[in-house]
Amino acid sequence: MATKKTRAPTPPADPGTLRKETRDWLTRNTIPNLREIATDLENTGEDVGDLVEAINELETLVKSGPAGRNVRGKAEA
Repeated sequence: MATKKTRAPTPPADPGTLRKETRDWLTRNTIPNLREIATDLENTGEDVGDLVEAINELETLVKSGPAGRNVRGKAEA
């Protein structure tokens, strides 16, 4: 009998490794769009508590990243 191979779950992304462009996109586009979708679903009577909680968690992860962290070392002359 063949055995099923299982993959290890993918670890969550480290917010410190997200590029600035990715953080900006999430902040300006993705998160507001998700909030709008959640509002639309709530207006149709859907329970969106878990969705709103996930959106808030995403926003916290994006904002908790290393603000102003210098990824590259300083150039020396």
